[in-house]
Amino acid sequence: MTRIRFFRIKNAMILANGIANGIGVSVVLFLTHSPGSIQVPEIAELGNKISSFFIPCSFLVPMLLTILYELPIRKYLHRKRHEDDIFKEVPTEVQRKLLNEPFFLIAMDMGVWLIAALLYSIAFQAAGANWPVIQQTFVICFFTGLITTTVAFFVFEFVLQRRVVPYFFPDGGLYSIPKTFRIRIRTRLIALLFACNLIPFFAIIMTGFASVSPALGSQAQALEQMRTDIFASSVIFMGVGIWLTFLVSSNLTKPLQEIIHVLQGVRHGQFDRKVQVTSNDEIGYAGDVINEMNEGLKERDFIKETFGKYVAQEVRDEVLSGRIPLDGETKDVTVLFADLRDFTPMTESNEPKLVVKMMNHYFKEMAEAIQQEGGLVLQFLGDEIYAVFGAPVSRPDHPARAFRAGLEMGRRLQVLNRHFTEQEWPTLRHGIGIHTGEALAANIGSPDRLSYLLVGDTVNLASRLQGLTKEFGAEMILSKATLARLEDQTAFRKLADTRVKGRSEPVEIYTVEGARRTA
Repeated sequence: MTRIRFFRIKNAMILANGIANGIGVSVVLFLTHSPGSIQVPEIAELGNKISSFFIPCSFLVPMLLTILYELPIRKYLHRKRHEDDIFKEVPTEVQRKLLNEPFFLIAMDMGVWLIAALLYSIAFQAAGANWPVIQQTFVICFFTGLITTTVAFFVFEFVLQRRVVPYFFPDGGLYSIPKTFRIRIRTRLIALLFACNLIPFFAIIMTGFASVSPALGSQAQALEQMRTDIFASSVIFMGVGIWLTFLVSSNLTKPLQEIIHVLQGVRHGQFDRKVQVTSNDEIGYAGDVINEMNEGLKERDFIKETFGKYVAQEVRDEVLSGRIPLDGETKDVTVLFADLRDFTPMTESNEPKLVVKMMNHYFKEMAEAIQQEGGLVLQFLGDEIYAVFGAPVSRPDHPARAFRAGLEMGRRLQVLNRHFTEQEWPTLRHGIGIHTGEALAANIGSPDRLSYLLVGDTVNLASRLQGLTKEFGAEMILSKATLARLEDQTAFRKLADTRVKGRSEPVEIYTVEGARRTA
């Protein structure tokens, strides 16, 4: 943190309070020195003497009280500046002090102006001033105190939102700080109405009553004085009102514009933006809720994209939309198993890192071949691939898709082996078994960990067919049930009917005509 920024943050509220009270003092000096305000020279001189003492005190005493109030805040800032890595989180006590500080300063400023009203009035009465002068002095001090404290509040709010809060609340959360005062939007607007309309109205009326007092001269002089006072007061309060309106509109519209900006990003799928929350009112609460919503949407989007790495996009969308029951259903599917040949000897004769690298290349290519046909890779079992076509999204042509995926897996393996040979790595061989039938599809597992799997004879037979590729020296073996649902059946060669475990009758199996022997 630079020295300038450190100084501005540390003394932001003191400077803001000085500005607000400077405006109030300027109003007092202007009104009390207008023609006819105080007619008696001795009284005017007494007022100047009191002002020469009171005005410096009205700045110094609040400044000292403010520094005492801000001690925890200032200590934190000093420690943060010199030990930045240690003090990353802002203590709740510091945050609470900061949010309550505007109310402390307002109460202190109003107290100062009430003391001024009483001090000037008592001093003038002791000096023998007439009642209209005393009345005029009290009204001016009291109503100037009201307008000053109102101005001070909106100045404090402006400084907090623009300078201080972003540093102490980088992640928002102002609404969750306990034991803090909150001012609602409705209350803020009522205060603005009070400051810009009711306070000037009553101040002008009271000034008018003081001006028409017989003690101030003839009726004509009194009316002229009243006109002058009302005009001067109107100009002053109108200027203050315009400035207050600018402050309030800025304090309200800036966070609303930021909320709109973030929501526009959400509308277009951008969840990285955050609302900078700078208040603990309804707008600040809405900003915190939007930030929490964005985090949830971002997490959901991450899960969706991560899920999409394991299944086809349309499968992902169907599952996440809830249109697919995952608690168990009987599905007509085609199951594919692929297993590497002579994998154990290869792991024994090669470095583990090389084996893992080759396996990752292999699984990547095979998974892409399956997914481009709409299949779902259910598991990688060691060196084996377990995939399904037709679940969870039903596809009437799932046997053809599984067969095309098997052919593409063979083609990709040839390309992969050429790459391995260039790297002087071992080559790979695999066997593929494909079978079509009904299976129970469901989320299966423990309450803490579930897997979408298929259960039934269809799965078992597909696994057995993959095992038969070793016996028949074929790269791919299909069951009769799968072949019967393929349009072109001329490219297949029938193998000998074979008994498999779990079946009492021999199984008719087929391989692709002219397929090279891999076992």
